[in-house]
Amino acid sequence: MKITQNSIGKNEIVLHSRSLSLRLPALMLLFLVAQGSLLGCLQTRGGVKEADEKQQIRKQVQNLQQTTADVNSRFNDIDEEFRKTYGRVEQIDVRLTQIKERAEKNDFALEAKVKEQDQKLAAYREELTKLASDLAEMRGQLEAARQALLSGATAAAGAATSGGAAAPAKNSYELALSKFEAKAWRDAILAFEDYRKTYPRGKNIIPATYRIGLCFQELGMNDEAKAFFEEVIQKAPKSKEAGFSKTRLKELSAKKKG
Repeated sequence: MKITQNSIGKNEIVLHSRSLSLRLPALMLLFLVAQGSLLGCLQTRGGVKEADEKQQIRKQVQNLQQTTADVNSRFNDIDEEFRKTYGRVEQIDVRLTQIKERAEKNDFALEAKVKEQDQKLAAYREELTKLASDLAEMRGQLEAARQALLSGATAAAGAATSGGAAAPAKNSYELALSKFEAKAWRDAILAFEDYRKTYPRGKNIIPATYRIGLCFQELGMNDEAKAFFEEVIQKAPKSKEAGFSKTRLKELSAKKKG
């Protein structure tokens, strides 16, 4: 049997083809396995990445929820603090209103009291003006009476020289004393004062001074009365009128304090 070069080549080609045909499924299977592994690996990596992303998203959501809860809690604390502060402000406002009302009432009471005191002061001033006017009138009358008595005394002295009249000193003091006993206080003051000026060294000068003080006291002119009582104590400290004057001064002082 003659084997030719061509036949050998053909056989090799056939064998090569058969070998290739046998290897091709294995290669395909290997390719498929490799492709499946690669896809599985890719799927595994994609799943891991997706799981990581989901985990991060969950953490972010949890952090956001916690932050929201903290903010809500802080907001509630601030709201509660605001309510407490507002409540204190309302209490302070109520107290301020009460204080204002009390102050207004006190102002009204004080204003009424000041008005009352002003009225009393005006009445006192009017009374003082009246007393000053009365005193000026009394002084004028006293001066007129003194001049008249001086004229009368001169005339009486002339008559005494020619015919012998009674002594005027006794008569003028007794006249003043009679007015004092009759409680004609103003006339008594004028008469006693005229006696004092006419007879500054007369024996009844201290009693006359003391009784002038009594007349002023009876008229409610205590300051004038005090001046005459002090004059008695100064000029005749050992006299009975001085003792009486001290008692009167104590009474005046007690009234002034009361």
